[in-house]
Amino acid sequence: MSTIPTLSLRSTADLVATMPYLLGYHPRDALVLVCLRAGRIALTACQPLLPGGEPPPVLDALLAGMAKADPEAVIILGYENTTPVAGITRAAAQVCAEVGVPVHDRIIVTANGWQSMNSGDGTGSPAGSTSAVAELVGAGIAPLPSRDALTAAVQPTGDEAWVARHLARYTARGDDPDLLDLYCSAWPVVLDTGDDAPTVTPKVAARAVLALASIPVRDLVVARLTPGTLDISAIPGHAGALLRTLPAPPWETESGWDLIRTCARLQDRLVRLCAMTPDSHAAPPLSVLASWAWWHGDGALARVALDRALSCDAEYRLALLLERMVDLAIRPRK
Repeated sequence: MSTIPTLSLRSTADLVATMPYLLGYHPRDALVLVCLRAGRIALTACQPLLPGGEPPPVLDALLAGMAKADPEAVIILGYENTTPVAGITRAAAQVCAEVGVPVHDRIIVTANGWQSMNSGDGTGSPAGSTSAVAELVGAGIAPLPSRDALTAAVQPTGDEAWVARHLARYTARGDDPDLLDLYCSAWPVVLDTGDDAPTVTPKVAARAVLALASIPVRDLVVARLTPGTLDISAIPGHAGALLRTLPAPPWETESGWDLIRTCARLQDRLVRLCAMTPDSHAAPPLSVLASWAWWHGDGALARVALDRALSCDAEYRLALLLERMVDLAIRPRK
């Protein structure tokens, strides 16, 4: 597997400046927990604060899950816009102490700058440029303005009406066994990240979504996107035939910032597929996207995908399983 470049964060200023890039959006009124292990960021989790600064309901479970990850330390960041965060950061530090996780630093971030509650250090605008940010910008990575914008990215955009028409036409054809081959043919298109990759049209989207109604096909797509989570050889049905048609995962052919850019394009295509899918069929592709996001450590994207998936189908088992893993900060084995 090719390597992903390592960002060097040499100071608290570096950490604060790069956090929106690590999360995928600029946090507001939120608690961010950064788990450190072997001198690296092993896990980053962000929880929006409730009105009045009350602790999020999953805070205890999230911190307990981070403890299971055996971190060397945790950095706690409180983002204060309209809700005071000093109290919730103290509460988080207390929970960390109770579960035996040292707190390396506790930082308050506002529109005017940041301040360490441990050292008293602080500086001006948290949006300032650092060398780490420059590397991310150079790779074409830009955070969304807010968590709401991230949530909106996986919501229907209008194309779902066209996709619904194609879904109705295909499902009206009944259980023709040849249709699954047709549906599976859409996934090489969805996963194509080349410079001349074809557009995911409503017809292609409908076929891709219907392919995921087959659990073996869905599991194959998840296994392809999240190496080490599922044994591809044990997946029955059309798995073998579909596997031969899928493009090689980018981590098998690229490295460095090229790999980062290609993964970003792949993620954009998965997000686009979800936004094109009507609620009636959205749980499977949203769960595929959530699996991808979870495997890549993007808990924020995984959570917004799962929120919509479970609002569409509250009993969808893969989404329920992933929700539990995200809540408990369980990381994939790589």
